[in-house]
Amino acid sequence: MSYLPPFPSAHREAALAALAEFLPRAGRDYAEQRNHDLGPSDRTNVSLLSPWIRLRQLTEWETVAAVLREHDAKSAGKFIDEVCWRTYWKGWLQQRPSMWTDYRADVARLQAEQAGSEAVQAAMTGATGIDCFDAWARELVETGYLHNHARMWVASIWIHTLALPWELGADWFLRHLLDGDPASNTLSWRWVAGLHTAGKTYLATRSNIRRYTGERFEVTVDLAKTPVELERSPPPPVQPLQEWPAASAGGRTGILLTDEDVSAAAWLAAEAAPAAVAGFFPAEAYEELGTANHVVRFRREAMRSALGKSADSGLFESVDRLADWMKTVRIEVLLVAEPPVGLWTELMPRIRELCGQLDVQLCLKRHGWDDLLWPHATHGFFRFKKAIPRAMARLGEW
Repeated sequence: MSYLPPFPSAHREAALAALAEFLPRAGRDYAEQRNHDLGPSDRTNVSLLSPWIRLRQLTEWETVAAVLREHDAKSAGKFIDEVCWRTYWKGWLQQRPSMWTDYRADVARLQAEQAGSEAVQAAMTGATGIDCFDAWARELVETGYLHNHARMWVASIWIHTLALPWELGADWFLRHLLDGDPASNTLSWRWVAGLHTAGKTYLATRSNIRRYTGERFEVTVDLAKTPVELERSPPPPVQPLQEWPAASAGGRTGILLTDEDVSAAAWLAAEAAPAAVAGFFPAEAYEELGTANHVVRFRREAMRSALGKSADSGLFESVDRLADWMKTVRIEVLLVAEPPVGLWTELMPRIRELCGQLDVQLCLKRHGWDDLLWPHATHGFFRFKKAIPRAMARLGEW
C-alpha cells in the first residue's frame, strides 16, 4: 500500500481495510524493517495507519487488540510501542499545557520576524540543494505523509544544518501532515533540537540516510556534525490531570464529537443514551493556522463518516449553528470526549461559555486508555512503557 493522489479515504471502512492488510506484517517484519524509508512508492514496511489513528477513526486500543490477535506481545512489541508513543506525547503535554501555548506564541513571533525569509521558503519548497531534504519537503506537501525516520532527518537538517527555528519547522509539519498531532509533533521536534531530554540531540548523518533509504540519495552536502546550541529551560512542573464530574442523571443528553476523537459517540454512549449526536469542526481555527487543504478535507470527511446520516445529527463549523442545534434538540447535558492540549485548548472555553448561556451542563470524559496511561507520562518513554502491559490487560473492557 502507498499514498497516491487523491489522498486516502477518511472513512472507517478504509481504515479497517488498511489495518487488516497490515496485520500480517505487524510482528517481526515491522520490527526489522520499520526504520527503512523505501520511498513514497513503497510503504510496505510500515503501517500507514497514523492518519486514522490520529482522529481515532481507528483507536489505539482496537489497533493493539487486533495486532495481539495475530502476534504475541514480544514479536509485536515495536509496533505497539509506536502506537503508545502517541499516547505518551499526549499525556506528557496534557500535564504541561503551558508548553503548547508558549510554543504557539513563539511561532507567531517568528512568523512576524521572518516573514519573507528566503531560507525558510527554500526549505519549505524543497529548494535547499540538499537532495534528500528537498525530496522529503516535496513529499510532505504533496502527500501529507513522511516516514518517521525521514521526519527525524528533516527536523535535524532544518535545525542543525540549516540553522532555522525549530518552531517554524514544527508548524510546517503540523499544517501538512495528515496525522499531524500537536503533542507528538511539537515534542518530537523539541527532542531533535535537544530541548526535550537533557543531553539528547538527534543529528542526521549521510551514512545513516544512505543506509536506511537504500542509497536513494547522494547527500553531497556536509550535514552538521555538532548540534546547534539552543537555550534549554526545565519543563514546566507537572499539573495533575483534571478529574471530571459525572453527568447529571436524567437530563436530555447530547454527544458532541470533535476531530480529536471521532470514536467517542460509541464509548460516550455508555455514560447515557444520547438523544442526539453532533460534531463541531474547527474550520476557522484550521484556516487561521494555515492548515493544508488536504488535511482539512481528510478530517472533515472523517467526522462526516463518523456522524452518519442520523436525522438529529449535524456537523457544525460555528458556535451559532451549534447553539441552534442544542436548542432545537433541547439538550440539557452535553457529553464531550476531553480534547487533548492543542487546537482545542482555545476552542473549549467557547463551548463552555455557550453551554453556560444555554444552561446546559458540559460534561467532559476521558477514555479509559488515556485515563490509565496519561498519568505515567511524567518523565521519559521508558518509564511510561512499564504501564503498557496494564493497558493491554484491559483491552477487553474497551
